Amino acid sequence: MATIISGLVGSLSLGDHRSETGEKIGWDPVGRLARVYEIARNALEYRADHLVRRAAIERILRRQLVFTADATKLARELLLELKWARYVNDADIKVLTEADLAEILEKFIRTLGDRKIDKDWVVGLASAEIEEKINPNRDYQQFTTFAFHVMKRRLSLPDIPYLDLVLFTCVDRVYSQSDNQQLAFHLWKLLRGQMRTAGASEEKILLETWKHYQLAVGHKLQSSLGTYIRQRMPPLVLVRDMYFANPRRFVIAVNGEKEFNQLAAEVLELQLSQMRRRMNTATVRSLVYVFLTKMLLVIVLEMPLERLVRGHIATVPLLINLAFPVVLMWFLSKRIKLPKPAEQERLAAEAWKVVHSEEFPVDEMDMYLGPRPVSKVRWVIYYSLYGVLFLIIFAAIWWALQKVGFSIFNIVIFIFFLCVVSFFAYRIRQTAMVYTYKPREQQKTAFIEVLTLPVVVVGSFLSREVSRLNFLVFIFDFVLEAPFKIVLRFLDSWMAFLSVKRDEAVG
Repeated sequence: MATIISGLVGSLSLGDHRSETGEKIGWDPVGRLARVYEIARNALEYRADHLVRRAAIERILRRQLVFTADATKLARELLLELKWARYVNDADIKVLTEADLAEILEKFIRTLGDRKIDKDWVVGLASAEIEEKINPNRDYQQFTTFAFHVMKRRLSLPDIPYLDLVLFTCVDRVYSQSDNQQLAFHLWKLLRGQMRTAGASEEKILLETWKHYQLAVGHKLQSSLGTYIRQRMPPLVLVRDMYFANPRRFVIAVNGEKEFNQLAAEVLELQLSQMRRRMNTATVRSLVYVFLTKMLLVIVLEMPLERLVRGHIATVPLLINLAFPVVLMWFLSKRIKLPKPAEQERLAAEAWKVVHSEEFPVDEMDMYLGPRPVSKVRWVIYYSLYGVLFLIIFAAIWWALQKVGFSIFNIVIFIFFLCVVSFFAYRIRQTAMVYTYKPREQQKTAFIEVLTLPVVVVGSFLSREVSRLNFLVFIFDFVLEAPFKIVLRFLDSWMAFLSVKRDEAVG
């Protein structure tokens, strides 16, 4: 067995870690109301399943910190709200005490007044540690470390400071699907393990983590390394899924190619059968997000401006703008294809190479850093043509919509949702391609992808910016949530009171 996989197998728990399963807390009326609210709130933001609870923890902490900075009280309120919303079950509560939460929160609360560190970043970091406390899975992080070492061996990297740091964060983001808060937490754990032995204080460790985090996420190679890892990720994902499907059988399979291929085929069959369901779920969530945002813009902006400028509302453009996002999202999602049997076999063969080979083929990094160095004149020509492509695509869309009778406001809203929906569909497609492995030399750029590139690029930018300015999110988080939780707290106390009275009557 190759040394790199031997080290991984030796570090795994073989399924002995605590899982998320457990007896659920009873569905009382307060819990039903809290859960309905969480479903509505989560629909306002596109987020992967494994990030929903962490984001909810962060949201609760931010709201509670407005009223108190006492770690014990914060822990009590957080655990209560997590119980209400059914983010924790009985198994979680047995190991997640108020004292544990208070201890975690105390470390970070002391630094909230430090102007050198972003306050929201600290709260996000605390939420990631609490999430790991609820769902500890050391094995998952072992595979992240394994993927980091594989990628490092495969790359011929230039001598650039902090490149290992950037590579680790890229692997964590792409391979492990960590968000920024989890990424920061994993960096904090690495630095804390090193700095605590030198006697560093928690405040100093946190400050160093903040500096390293900024260096990593702002590095010029983030995008290029992320692209490279995404292309090489499918075999590593398959290896990880094989382990979690059957840990003890995985240990046997890595020693024999026949058993390995058989397990790989079984896991792929199971995962691909679930992939379409996950894609449909992601599509529905995207549609809900787009629909809510669309309705808000129609009511607040489009209809009032139409009345002001035209004196009436143009029915056809309005109906097209209402129906277009749904139809486009459905069409794009149906075009997403899962890997065929031949591709699955190629993926399994590549996964075997990952666990069996001691030496990996080395990829020259300059292939993934963009075009090779060219003259300044050619560089200007490239970017000029890139800009012209943007102008041509959006000018053509603008001209076509004007011919249909769209006003300038209708056109802006149409283009906005065209870009956002195209980006969401592209992101879902990336999720579906997690088991699609094609060597770089076999990858081709279709003409339709060239034409849609400007739309996807603008959609990515709009998705990031609009999520920060989402008016519905502001209403939910700062106008509705606080009074709603006060009502829930009263109902919870009242239900407890009625329970006592019932026991008195019976007893």
